[in-house]
Amino acid sequence: LQAPHCEHAFCNACITQWFSQQQTCPVDRSVVTVAHLRPVPRIMRNMLSKLQISCDNAVFGCTAVVRLDNLMAHLNDCEHNPKRPVTCEQGCGLEMPKDELPNHNCIKHLRSVVQQQQTRIAELEKTSAEHKHQLAEQ
Repeated sequence: LQAPHCEHAFCNACITQWFSQQQTCPVDRSVVTVAHLRPVPRIMRNMLSKLQISCDNAVFGCTAVVRLDNLMAHLNDCEHNPKRPVTCEQGCGLEMPKDELPNHNCIKHLRSVVQQQQTRIAELEKTSAEHKHQLAEQ
């Protein structure tokens, strides 16, 4: 984002954090508010998109360095992403975030599935009985 008068440009997350403390430009201290900020010109976005950046999952072991404009695509497929969906291979087949897999219990999950199905069956049987009764009356 860019301050309109001084034209200084900032990362959205960084300037938002700065504005939680004070309403000035961090570079020249001129008065600026969130409402004043505008998107940076396209030429700057194009230049920024070519920057090489480390994967957000570097702390989880990813060593990839990608262009900023390719980062989102990489993050979706990054094998080190703790929130990447994985399928339980212990028998239940549940899809869950990778970081939840160590605490996953197939039996607990399957019991929950069975309970939900039994509840649904009971509801359908009740509806069926009501429909049969209405049909008999007609």
